Amino acid sequence: MKYDGKEYDINIWQGEELGNTLAIDTETTYLPFTETPDLITMQVFDGVSLLYVRTTHLEDFFIKHEDRNFVFANAPFDIDVIEKATMWKCNKQLEQDKIYDIIIMYRLYNLATNGFVPRRYSLAEITKNLFGVELSKDEEIRTNFTQFKDKNIEEIPLIFLEYGAKDVLATFFAYNRLSSLIASTKTQNFLSHQIQVAGNLALNRIYKNGIGFDEEKATALLDKINKQLDSFVRKLATYGWVRGEKGNQKRYNGIIRHLGLKNIPKTPTGDYSMREEDLKPYKDAPFINMYLEYKSLEKTTQFIRDLKGPRVHPRYDLLKNTGRTGCSKPNFQQLPRAGEIRSMFRAESGKTFLITDYSAIELSTLAQVLYDEFGESVMRDKINEGIDLHKYYASVLFGVEEAFVLKWQRQAAKAANFGFPGGLGLNTFIEFSKGYGLNISRDDASNMKKTWFDAFPEMKDYLNGEKGYVWTRTGRLRNNTTFCAEKNTPFQGLAADGAKLALYNLMNAGFKIVGFVHDEIITEVPEKEAKKLTELQEKIMIDSMKVVVPDVKVGVETTISERYCK
Repeated sequence: MKYDGKEYDINIWQGEELGNTLAIDTETTYLPFTETPDLITMQVFDGVSLLYVRTTHLEDFFIKHEDRNFVFANAPFDIDVIEKATMWKCNKQLEQDKIYDIIIMYRLYNLATNGFVPRRYSLAEITKNLFGVELSKDEEIRTNFTQFKDKNIEEIPLIFLEYGAKDVLATFFAYNRLSSLIASTKTQNFLSHQIQVAGNLALNRIYKNGIGFDEEKATALLDKINKQLDSFVRKLATYGWVRGEKGNQKRYNGIIRHLGLKNIPKTPTGDYSMREEDLKPYKDAPFINMYLEYKSLEKTTQFIRDLKGPRVHPRYDLLKNTGRTGCSKPNFQQLPRAGEIRSMFRAESGKTFLITDYSAIELSTLAQVLYDEFGESVMRDKINEGIDLHKYYASVLFGVEEAFVLKWQRQAAKAANFGFPGGLGLNTFIEFSKGYGLNISRDDASNMKKTWFDAFPEMKDYLNGEKGYVWTRTGRLRNNTTFCAEKNTPFQGLAADGAKLALYNLMNAGFKIVGFVHDEIITEVPEKEAKKLTELQEKIMIDSMKVVVPDVKVGVETTISERYCK
């Protein structure tokens, strides 16, 4: 067969030992992505030999090559398929940094050079961008390998074999090129590649596990919310606002002017803002309060309508620019708090959820970053002493002893502790603090920032200067950063990496993970074993985070519940 102008012979593996780096690809039955398909063929290329391995010889192949580097285009998919078909497990090779995923390599390299994670990253896209080679995807071939299940390789038509062979060739050459490009960034840990592979294996398993969903409760709740919406629509109509009518922005502007709400922010076009974040400070006005309630309920109904079946399978995106994960269909990481949405997710009969949160983990990872950079950190010392950082800073801000800090004072301190580390300026912090129930002046914000630097003096040096790029402790590079991104990424990305390791280690320990929300992991366990497994889950999560945060105390808290209640 011909690939990129060169001829390659397709042969069948006869037990010979291959080279040190093996690109591997599979062709499978065609099933929904929530299920693991059956293996039809596995093809291998080591830079010299292009081979198909008989399914009856797979065990021998993996035993003979257990010390090799395995390269996949999409490791979670292929590894899942291979592990289903054989006794081979990837754990040993992954822990020895011998599993590679070119999609992850490609995304990490783009983050390191261009400063963003590309949204398109298929094997065809990578091959085209790296080599200018078009890797055509024939759907008639791709979706019809099922017909060759239990067939000998010799019985598979050449056109199908060549289809699979092209993918494994593309995978090998992409790995070589990306390895060289990544090496040019002078990274110590391959841009955190191995952590990302481990995390992606776990996220793929969470997607396939799904999480239980109470359709009956959802239907009843949707009916209840629709009645509430109708009530709000009638009330809003008394002000002149009509749902779904063209020209509503003009009506809305007139209502705001008539009510004398002159301080409401305007859009660049001169209209009064309809954004919920802009309107929250003005919810004392009856119209604004009703409008906000209406918008919140409307979002809830949209969310519920998109959920079907007894089990929901959110899709997790491994890598955003900060190093955190994303989620969609539905976005389980941004569930509405209103309308009992969260309680609609439930464990199977006889089982319960263990919902374990890391405690203020991004302050712990920030303290690690500070300790690494300066050799000392008040923030680290306070955390390691078991002191509540929010109470500590509130005592500095309000001049009271920590024991006498009030709830609202601690809430104000949270705004500073979570806002200032990322480099927020005063105006941005004022807006940010509204999310914590504060309505402060610029002088208030200035005073909070000054006292915050007094409480954590190392932060003044940390926030001084700008390089335009930043490394995480785990070896990931983010280029072309803004000031805030440069300051935020090291600790936010570190927390994300520790959580990904925790997901992988929990999966390997046999936990059924059904949900992940940045610093929170949800597993589904037998009800009778919940207390015993809570201790193990917490230990695994702490130990995993300590791999990337070795010098700062890490804490977790667990809620045991039949329904998601966070």
